[in-house]
This record gives sequence, structure tokens and C-alpha cells, in this order.
Amino acid sequence: MYSKKPNRYKKTVLKSDEEKNMKFKSVENKVNPFSLDHYTDEQKAVFKKRDETKKRAEEFFKAMYDQSTAWVIVANVMVTYHNIYTGCAETFEQAWNTLGYEITTDIVYRAVNSLPARSKKEEVKA
Repeated sequence: MYSKKPNRYKKTVLKSDEEKNMKFKSVENKVNPFSLDHYTDEQKAVFKKRDETKKRAEEFFKAMYDQSTAWVIVANVMVTYHNIYTGCAETFEQAWNTLGYEITTDIVYRAVNSLPARSKKEEVKA
């Protein structure tokens, strides 16, 4: 009655386990790019200090707003500092104090009201 059609969507199967592992052999020998081993102790100390101050700031803003707003505020302060001064702040407080009242107020206002952050061009002009 009905003729059986060949399955066009048949899965292709790899021939052996060796072929499956071939894709990942080049990755096994490489150094982990997320490892901190290639940084000096001084650089690691700066990273740790920056991370601690960002966590304190996040907890502060989380107490006033919600978690996602706190993340946005902290991230935007650090990114705005980097965009304006073309370098990373050693601490969140350094970034906050250096940016000044007008810029930090704008960052908080935009984060709380779910508005987009300023563009890099707007930050540099300000």
C-alpha cells in the first residue's frame, strides 16, 4: 500500500571513538587561558583587591536595590572608568571617586530605571 521512503534525516554516526576524540586533542595540550599562573604576585594582589572592593560595593547596592541592579551599577562604574581614563581602577572606590558625582549619579539612575548605559563616545565627551 504505502512505499517505504528512505530517511533523509538519518543521523551520521562517527566510525570510532578515535574520530570523536580527534576534535579535542589540540585543546588538551594548551595552557588554560583562565589560569592566573602567568601573572606576577603583585598583579594577583591587585586583582584580589579589586575583586574584594567590587564585592563590597555589590553588597552595598544589593541592600538598596536588587541583585541585578547592583551588578549593573558596579560593572558600569568600572567600565566607565576604563573608557574615560584608558586604564583599570585598582579599586571600586578609586573608580567611584574619580568619576565624580555627576557621572556616578547618572550610572545609578540609568541602572535603577533600566535605561541603557551611555555610549563610549558620550562618556568621553562628558
